[in-house]
Amino acid sequence: MVELSKLFLNRPDVGVKTYIVVPADIADRVLDELVKKSLLEPLPAGEARREAEKLAERLELASKTAKLVQELSNRLAAPVEVEVKELPWDLDQGLAKLYNELLDTLRLVRGLEREVAELEQRAERLAALKKVVDAVEGRGAEGLVLEYDGDIVVVRTVYGSREEVAKLEEASLKTLTRLEAQPGKDVAVLVFERESYERVREEAERLRVEVAGLPLGDLRQLKLTIEERLNEARARAGDLRRKVGEVVSGKVYEIALAKVLAETVESKIGVLRDALESRYLTLIAGWTLKSRAKEVERVARENRGVALFEESPDPPVEFNNLKPFKPFELFTEIMGYPSPTEWDPTPLLTYLYLVFFSLMFPDVGYGIGLIIGARLVLPYFVENKDTLRRLIKIATYAGVTGIVTGLLSGNFFGSLLGSYVSMVIPSVLPSLPPRLGSLEEIGPQIIRYIGLALLVGYFTVLFAHTIALLRNLSMRNKTGLVAEVLVISLMVTGPPAIKSVLKFNVDVLGVANLVPGDIVVYAAVGVLVAYAVFKSVVDRPFGALLWIFDVLGVMADVLSFVRIAGIAIGGAIMAELLNALIANTTAIVSGFSVASFMVGFLMAITLHIVNLGLSSISPFVHSLRLIMYEVSSKFYEGSGRRILPAGVRGLVVKVGGS
Repeated sequence: MVELSKLFLNRPDVGVKTYIVVPADIADRVLDELVKKSLLEPLPAGEARREAEKLAERLELASKTAKLVQELSNRLAAPVEVEVKELPWDLDQGLAKLYNELLDTLRLVRGLEREVAELEQRAERLAALKKVVDAVEGRGAEGLVLEYDGDIVVVRTVYGSREEVAKLEEASLKTLTRLEAQPGKDVAVLVFERESYERVREEAERLRVEVAGLPLGDLRQLKLTIEERLNEARARAGDLRRKVGEVVSGKVYEIALAKVLAETVESKIGVLRDALESRYLTLIAGWTLKSRAKEVERVARENRGVALFEESPDPPVEFNNLKPFKPFELFTEIMGYPSPTEWDPTPLLTYLYLVFFSLMFPDVGYGIGLIIGARLVLPYFVENKDTLRRLIKIATYAGVTGIVTGLLSGNFFGSLLGSYVSMVIPSVLPSLPPRLGSLEEIGPQIIRYIGLALLVGYFTVLFAHTIALLRNLSMRNKTGLVAEVLVISLMVTGPPAIKSVLKFNVDVLGVANLVPGDIVVYAAVGVLVAYAVFKSVVDRPFGALLWIFDVLGVMADVLSFVRIAGIAIGGAIMAELLNALIANTTAIVSGFSVASFMVGFLMAITLHIVNLGLSSISPFVHSLRLIMYEVSSKFYEGSGRRILPAGVRGLVVKVGGS
């Protein structure tokens, strides 16, 4: 079953960055096969080299990110399961952003850990010092010398491994105290001669226990102060350790996402590293459409190679429309190719173009003439075979729809044969009276056609803004969404408000029949004021002045559809004038029935062919203008780039014969 989107707003076929690794000795053969099948848009030589450099950089970044993830993961208290719901569109940009973010986190964590280590070292030394004080207090001593600098002797309290303390003890003059602070580590109060201390100063200072600021004269007060500082250091270290845990836990999703991205990049392009570093393998890089990726895989596999595909943030695209819509891609091309995130409006524009054209060209005879004439005349004016083929198909579709509206309006070369059609098929669309008739007969038909054109214009513009609203909603563009809601609200409340105030019956939706007139007026004024305020805030400083042009622009878009009535009526009037001329001429030779018929037939063929040529150009141009400016401009940007696969086409050459 055909996807519903292919019948209205289609998605383009998006290209993917393609890397093909094959043996170097058959690389040319593989490339030739890809070119013959138009499967690949190869990257230029310079760009291919840059792409190879980017691959190396990406692999290096993925490797560094994996190491970073491992370092942060090791700091988690326990394993955590994280569900990664969505990967970023641009893997490289997402990976680089996560790497920088996690690197900042690791730097912060390392800074906190350094501070924790310093506090723990300080607490360890204070605990050792407390043991010295306890030992002195246990011996009943009144005082304690922990540090002294004199001209003859120097006293230092040191803390370190048993070997480090023993080495200093050997160089000292006397050991006042030496205790085991903890397994493998001792604390000692050593007395040095000044001369011998200078020889071990560097080592002693490294192991020195800082006692500055301690009340050394009072053992009890000294002990209390040491305990306070020890508890403070331990509490601060505990707080910082918890802070480290909180920082790492707060980044657990980013850590998981970075792990997935790093593994994804390495798994996707890790095999390319071998091609870049090997002289026996060759890397072919380019763009391939997603729809043809399996063909590229098959070519690579059959040639002992491998093909890898990667989505890119700004890939080229190709139309992906059903066969009946392909000729009308010509109109979309004029406005630009859709971007990868845009809807391709070709199916919708096809319907609207044919509706607009058929309303401007409602004549069975002219529709038939357009189908035949396109095949006979266009080859003289269009050299490009592809463009000619598409234009002929467009003319064929347009001619068929013109035949349909011609039957519904009773026009077959105007009333020349149309009067016979009207006997069989009742006229649904407005139609001019045969040979124009009186002004009283023409006027109502012209008014009806103008009303029909404005009705078509109103609903078309409203529909275009609705599509724009859906597009902004899908893109999460809040500003554009609010603007479209206000415009649509204005289009709904404006006509009944005009009917209520000015008594012009333009309320095509019948809102005035459901809501009292004064409420509709207040609603329309409220929406108008809201739109003015909104534009004044969003488009400062000019929005306060230019919002009125947006409102008038909506009215102008609807009024622009009056051209449908003008072109249709102009062509019909010309056809009836020609029919009148033919009738008057044949009346002169009415005595000769055969001559009268021949003259009338030749005049009808000649004059209506001329009118066909003149009247078929305007519907083509103005229908195109309507779909470009009044419809697609509301929701279509056309900022994409078309993929250009290298390829060759076979030529059919006729030889021989006279």
